[in-house]
Amino acid sequence: MVIPYFQRDAGLLHRALSSVVTQETSPVQVVVVDDGSPRPAAEEISAELGSALPGLTLIRQTNQGIAAARNAALDALTEDVTAVALLDSDDYWQPTHLRNASTALSLGADFFFSNSRIEGDSADYFQLHPRRGDYQSVPEAPGIMRWSDSLSALFGAGSAFATPTVVFRRAIMPELRFPLTFRRAGEDQVAFWELLVRSSVIMFSMEPSVVVGLGGCGTWRNSTLGSVTNLVRLADEIRLRRHVIRTYPVSDDDRRFVRRAIAVRRLAALESALHLLRRGHGDAPREILYLLRSDPMCAVAWCIGFPRLVYRWARAHLSGPPRT
Repeated sequence: MVIPYFQRDAGLLHRALSSVVTQETSPVQVVVVDDGSPRPAAEEISAELGSALPGLTLIRQTNQGIAAARNAALDALTEDVTAVALLDSDDYWQPTHLRNASTALSLGADFFFSNSRIEGDSADYFQLHPRRGDYQSVPEAPGIMRWSDSLSALFGAGSAFATPTVVFRRAIMPELRFPLTFRRAGEDQVAFWELLVRSSVIMFSMEPSVVVGLGGCGTWRNSTLGSVTNLVRLADEIRLRRHVIRTYPVSDDDRRFVRRAIAVRRLAALESALHLLRRGHGDAPREILYLLRSDPMCAVAWCIGFPRLVYRWARAHLSGPPRT
């Protein structure tokens, strides 16, 4: 299994690894890649954890981003590892997660994912993002479902699952590596598309066996409007969606949905860029160029969207107090 690590808060990696220890099915190897974290991973790995996880490997590298960290972990996996599970350092698993995945793979699945929930929330991911396609229950494994619809129905318009819920058979794409061209978002979904188009059988678990943590250096939690990370994230999300509709089997409905999502993100990027420029942020020109290189059509969208944004801003700030 693969864990990229870059955190400032204490206890997150320890919690993630503790959830691995409690799995009903134990992993053969656990690879943690410390991606130049400000809080070293070694401080999170107690002697007890080291003893409980004899297959634990710790790699430390200079900061290169989450994709490079996952790739370093994939490079370190030994030949006897036949399936790869993903876990981010601020998330954790319920004890049944790897057992469910192992059951699915033993029944022929090439790609497995599970339901999940955000820490502190009562609603789970599948409740918030209902399945749009067809699937059937697997008689030999209560709670495990087999996907029987198209990839577009599963994954075309948006991610059907959270990254730390994924387990895949290594043999379907031994050379898999996460693309380094994505800096803040999207590298995982490109990799999942590559795996899914090679998968003969896709299964998933209805049980929310993964908890997405609220702490740490989360991509979305730390990319508020007007921040540099927000602009980079939007650039990567646009790049991802353009890549999907160019490369993979996507239905006409999903294609329209994805294009609308691109348009929304282009306007959000314009607003974020204007915030940065107005504040005189030194990194703004570089990140705007990064966005425009990723998506040249963004310049056209900005020319159209800028007058609308100015009009909206003027109405919000120059109108008088409401009449009574």
